[in-house]
Amino acid sequence: MKWTHEGDMEQLWIRRELGDELFKELQQDWCAVVLLRSNSQSLPGDIYKRVDVYVDIEDDRYATLFALRFSKARKLETI
Repeated sequence: MKWTHEGDMEQLWIRRELGDELFKELQQDWCAVVLLRSNSQSLPGDIYKRVDVYVDIEDDRYATLFALRFSKARKLETI
């Protein structure tokens, strides 16, 4: 997406890429969404950005349920 897309426009792009079901799940109180923005790797970086979406889930029960529901999600170990 473009660097000028912020706020609601950025959320619309993320919702479109993740799908409605996953996006709504990430709006829950037990999810802490972390967005990492960087220059695009395939398009001009001064115009386009890449947004990586990470989710922190502290509760093991919710983390297990999340992993079962969204099996394509990958777990990253913290450093």
